[in-house]
Amino acid sequence: MQAELLEIAKEYAVFETAVRQQITDRCAPHCSVCELVCCRPEYCRENIDSPFLNLLSCKIRRKAAYDDEHGWLAPTGCALTAGRPPVCYQFNCKKIIDGLPDDRQRYISQVLSNLVPHIGKRALGPLHLVEIMDADKLKQVKIARFGKRLAEARQALRIIQSINENGFPAAQSLADLSKIVPIPRSLAG
Repeated sequence: MQAELLEIAKEYAVFETAVRQQITDRCAPHCSVCELVCCRPEYCRENIDSPFLNLLSCKIRRKAAYDDEHGWLAPTGCALTAGRPPVCYQFNCKKIIDGLPDDRQRYISQVLSNLVPHIGKRALGPLHLVEIMDADKLKQVKIARFGKRLAEARQALRIIQSINENGFPAAQSLADLSKIVPIPRSLAG
């Protein structure tokens, strides 16, 4: 595997871990008291099947081993700190979203949940990075595109972290967030 891809995979894993922490901070108060389990073992399979996700999860510490019946689900939640399938980030619990105070916070949650999936978009032609099932084809990934999307996602995460501390952002910050998810009409203008 090319050295550039391995290096950017490390950066991706660090970034994914930071996004996971932000999502956990937002969702833990709700998830810790919820009796429903949103995660499904069949989603975990993508980590095993996708050479890129599998590469990531092999390089990091896991809380548990993969299990055909439970996937990566351990008694304390997902055992992966990096290498999760994009659907794990994109899922937004209706109870959590409905409980957010306004459209701004719902938009921020939507952007946050799309940061990790954004990075892998069109990594090789129309394929998302995790859809590349031939490890040899990972060598053909457009590293520059991958790097650009990672930079966009990092900028959006910095803005979200700033919002958490300072309130809703200025117009330029919204423009940066709109690279991840278009701004809804309710917030435009």
